Amino acid sequence: MTTRHGIAVGCALGLVTSGIVVALMWFKVSGVLRVGHTDLMYVLWPSSVMLIVGWRNTLPGIAITLFSVILNCFTYIAVVLLLRAGTSLIAGPKAVRE
Repeated sequence: MTTRHGIAVGCALGLVTSGIVVALMWFKVSGVLRVGHTDLMYVLWPSSVMLIVGWRNTLPGIAITLFSVILNCFTYIAVVLLLRAGTSLIAGPKAVRE
């Protein structure tokens, strides 16, 4: 996997995760993301904490949501690139590229 593919995969994962969580919040069923005492919304989308704090008006709320989605994409990109670097250290650089 090249770096460009890693960035694309991380961005796609971040967008899909954010989209699913926002859809569940829209339909007021985000409680299905609870497992025991853990809310998976904060595990899968850590910057979603910003949504609860900042929605008072429409325009700032939309801007906060977009910024939170962008932060989530960057988080997933960082995770994918770190996993790629870790696997290249373990398996060798040629094994990751093939």
